[in-house]
Amino acid sequence: MPWFRLDDSFDSHPKVIAAGNEAVGLYVRCGTYCARHLTDGFIPEHVAFLYGTPELAETLVRTKLWRRVRGGWRMPDYLEYNPSAKTVDKERAAKTERQRRWREAHGRRPVDASTGASRDASKDGAPTPSPPRPEGSGAGTAPKNAANGRASPTGSPARGARLEDRSVAEAIAEAIPNGHAGMSPIELAAWTATHQE
Repeated sequence: MPWFRLDDSFDSHPKVIAAGNEAVGLYVRCGTYCARHLTDGFIPEHVAFLYGTPELAETLVRTKLWRRVRGGWRMPDYLEYNPSAKTVDKERAAKTERQRRWREAHGRRPVDASTGASRDASKDGAPTPSPPRPEGSGAGTAPKNAANGRASPTGSPARGARLEDRSVAEAIAEAIPNGHAGMSPIELAAWTATHQE
């Protein structure tokens, strides 16, 4: 999303002071329109009149903040402070390409925004549903950890597994004695702080 950029001394520029607050409000609103629609500083007449009056537009022309052109107005120095439509389009295309390469490198498939399902690019973009979990896979159940008898997340490593193989929640759960598993997060934090080695 491009931004409409203004110099930090814009507020005290003689042209801005001469135009007055109301006309400058029209200038800024139309500037954001130009940035959003990549018009390179061109303001269509109907857009200017949506935000202001013909008199305010004429004030901006008189103070040289705008220049009258066929079909509307143009901000004379827009491209000195703001990227052109061509530059923005080029940056967007480069970003899309970077994201595509990253997904390919990390084995990620594009996601269909409407369904949330991943798309397999090799099948003409047809959605690929997530595979169902097989019966008896333990989905939704928490097996007991053999070492301490407490429930642990599905597929979690047993006590003694390397720390990097376990989640923080598992490591904390193992460090807390039986009977403290039902603590609220605040109680758990207080207990942990007072029982650190």
